Amino acid sequence: MEKQSVIYRFGAFLNTYFFSQISGYKLGLIRIILVGATLVQVFSRYHAMHRITFIDAAFDFLHMPSHLLQFLSIPFPLPVEFRLPFAISYYLIGSCAMVGLFTRPAVFIFGLFNIYIFDIQLSRGLFDHEMGLISQVFLVLALAPGSSSFSIDRAFSWLLQRARKTNTLSFTKYLPGPPVPVWGLKLIIILLACTYFTAGLSKIRYGSLQWLDGKTLTHYLNGSASPYVSGSRPIFTSPTYVREEKKWKDGFGIYSYSWGNKQRNKHRLEIGRIIAANSYLMIALSLSTVIFELSSFLLLTTGWPKFLYLLGAIAMHLTIGYLMDLHFFKFQLLCLLLVNWQWVFQKLLPNAIKQLKKAPALIWVNARS
Repeated sequence: MEKQSVIYRFGAFLNTYFFSQISGYKLGLIRIILVGATLVQVFSRYHAMHRITFIDAAFDFLHMPSHLLQFLSIPFPLPVEFRLPFAISYYLIGSCAMVGLFTRPAVFIFGLFNIYIFDIQLSRGLFDHEMGLISQVFLVLALAPGSSSFSIDRAFSWLLQRARKTNTLSFTKYLPGPPVPVWGLKLIIILLACTYFTAGLSKIRYGSLQWLDGKTLTHYLNGSASPYVSGSRPIFTSPTYVREEKKWKDGFGIYSYSWGNKQRNKHRLEIGRIIAANSYLMIALSLSTVIFELSSFLLLTTGWPKFLYLLGAIAMHLTIGYLMDLHFFKFQLLCLLLVNWQWVFQKLLPNAIKQLKKAPALIWVNARS
């Protein structure tokens, strides 16, 4: 009986966690903002997709697509003759996904397009962290209920129902959509939590506990990893001992290209050097970074823990962006969008205001005593 009770309570918890109802508009806003930000960022980086075409046959021949692209039999890398059609399709589908025209198929195809670009860049040694996460978020949005809110599809649906006189809701009430199960939002939160957790885990997995000695962050902040600092160059890395069969491509077994500081501003570079000069501070920053990333399970909670973690993630990305010009802008956007603003304005702020009003009275009482 006790075992059945535990199973029942666990099942009830999962049902509440994944299938409780939320306002339908939240995933629609996430879709619009993230798709729009992705379109702007991809255009600023790749323009008409020149950088992902088949540039060097001898070079690109060494690289293999992911299992997904192999399964779909998509040309890899992008042949030059397909560059312009792909660019037009990418921006057209992305625009449809953003405004909500054929919303779900558009978001799904847009997610696959971004995975394709991500795979090409990954095969060349460039790991685009933002696109890696956001493309998965798009696949979730393509399936999750509520992602088609604030869309042209819903506007057409409202017009059709009004013409048939089967809908009495006003346009402004119909457009956000009805309440929906929360599982789509929860899956996005789980993806974000896994991303931060694996970031912390990989530091220990590949750098061991030595990553905590602060020397890696010092390397990034003091200009050693900057291509814009005179006399410094990005660093190729390889294992200490490499089997001969692993040296087939370059003779050394190089597997990583360290390019961790894109900052050009001399003032900000100098601030980075000042911070990096304090070895104890760098150890503290390294330790706190790993602890913070490994604590990403707090995103799966509610209330204060989740709110503080999201604010901490935004603060971390703002700091990295200021010092190293690596902004992770879409990570910041996603964290802002995942904040439970209803909880903030209905509970957090009223309680904070109430405590602030009490503070002068408490100070006066303490002074009298």
